[in-house]
Amino acid sequence: MGKSILVDVQEEVNLVAEAIKSVLDLEVIVYDHDGVVVASTGGGQHAIVGETVRGHIIKEVLKTDKPIFNLDPGFHEVCKSCILHKNCPEKADVSFPLKHDGVNVGVISLTAFSEVQKEEFKEKHLVLSNYLGKMADLISSKINAKSLLKKYLRMFQMLQVAIQSMYEGIIAVDQNGYILELNHSAEKILKVKRSEILTLNILDIIPDLPIAKVLSTGKGYSDVEFSLQIHRKTIQVVGSAIPLVHDGHIIGVAISFKDLTEVQKLAYSITSEVDDSTFDIIVGKSPSILQAKATTKQIAATDSTIIFLGESGTGKELFARAVHQESQRVNKPFRAINCAAIPEHLLESELFGYSEGAFTGARKKGKPGKFEMANGGTIFLDEIGDMPLHLQVKILRVLEERKVERIGSNTSLDIDVRVVAATNKNLEQMVHDGEFREDLFYRLNVIPLHIPPLRQRVGDIPVLLHHFIEHYVNIIGKPVRGFTPEAEECLCSYSWPGNIRELQNTVEYAINMAESNWIKIENLPSRIRDRNHQSHLEQTFTLAEMEEKMIKNALEKYDDTLNGKKQAAKELGINVATLYRKINKFAIN
Repeated sequence: MGKSILVDVQEEVNLVAEAIKSVLDLEVIVYDHDGVVVASTGGGQHAIVGETVRGHIIKEVLKTDKPIFNLDPGFHEVCKSCILHKNCPEKADVSFPLKHDGVNVGVISLTAFSEVQKEEFKEKHLVLSNYLGKMADLISSKINAKSLLKKYLRMFQMLQVAIQSMYEGIIAVDQNGYILELNHSAEKILKVKRSEILTLNILDIIPDLPIAKVLSTGKGYSDVEFSLQIHRKTIQVVGSAIPLVHDGHIIGVAISFKDLTEVQKLAYSITSEVDDSTFDIIVGKSPSILQAKATTKQIAATDSTIIFLGESGTGKELFARAVHQESQRVNKPFRAINCAAIPEHLLESELFGYSEGAFTGARKKGKPGKFEMANGGTIFLDEIGDMPLHLQVKILRVLEERKVERIGSNTSLDIDVRVVAATNKNLEQMVHDGEFREDLFYRLNVIPLHIPPLRQRVGDIPVLLHHFIEHYVNIIGKPVRGFTPEAEECLCSYSWPGNIRELQNTVEYAINMAESNWIKIENLPSRIRDRNHQSHLEQTFTLAEMEEKMIKNALEKYDDTLNGKKQAAKELGINVATLYRKINKFAIN
């Protein structure tokens, strides 16, 4: 068996044994579950502490779990197999089992080594048996107390290790607010040392901590955002407090808190979807789109503010996401907000958040804005030309001071975000008309990048059609292979005022309407069919004639110089060599 539990309480067992001897004038011997002597008040060479008993009475008590009263040692039935049979130095003994949790863990014996002691045994054997039974219970209670103490000590040690290992900061205070314990996370978040603040009052260290009410009312709080002023520094945390109650009395408070920035990072990691919006998924081979991708990719690695200019539907957000994916902030949040899609009275709270009680209907615990949620990463302000003038001032402050202030709060929060904006409006004209702040315009216009409309990259239309066919066939699950030549010609001749967004929606519509493996003209949206039909009514062109006409128009627009041809080729979505080949083909002068 394992280590004797009696060894753990050996000191207590010795005291009990000596106490029994002083009262009864009899020798007391205590054995463990292996028959090894744990305590002895005397009695010769066979009762030496640490040695195993030679007799069989003790073994029998351990085996049967019953007491034995023996007035004739050496001649008892159990003694027949003992080497001291008929020659035992003991004159009389009584042995009782020692219990712990219902298991026999040893034996306690009263032993007489003289005739006088033997006579005492005979006269008082019932009293002695009862007394020894009570002493056995006493030792058992000592064992239980010691085991319970060890159990609580182990639990306390495990609890200490668990608390010190926790991600949250933990502080325990007594009923008067004096600090009893704090863990490593609390030291790190609060930037304090345990040895310096232990036993101090919590309100002397963190005067803004809402703890007095918890101690007085017994009502805690959960996940409340607040600012802590420590050593003249402001720390934003999310905290909870639980009153510690014993016998109906508050004996202290357990305070837990997390750094607000870390909470936001955790929330982002849980709620964010995997974003694969790299430059590789921006489809197109025309010189204009390739140039836009190359320039944007070059700038992505920096932290400079970018504004994308272009019509709606050209893919400005896709470019913004690609910038984030190619930047050093790729593992941090990306937050997008469409300034035109959110009502003006809600836009401010969406951007900057609000504190508790900031306005009627505000969440009880407040709410962080997009700037806070993007801290460390990138924020994309789409359609910023639609932002109201009074909010433009706050955006300017964020760009200049790198601070954000929630609605209803007097505290500014430091943030580190890269701003990427986009608009389909002429901001310079808006500045001239007093509709957009000039100072904000120059702050945003650090690196302006133009995303070409689809009509300037006609050569990319077949590529985009094929790309979206593959995309939606997998989603919708129809075996569509592509467009008939007539349907594709119709799509290529369409002006696409909604740009790529319109083209994408058109492909999805057409796949749903298709009745065979090939999409026909009748499967296209009516606005495209009607526009194409109207064009034919006005003037019917072959595809070659249309191509020739587009080239002539481009050359007339940019003139016949080398630079003009480059501009014309760029608008047509072809390279200069192809343009020269087409000029020769159509004999254009």
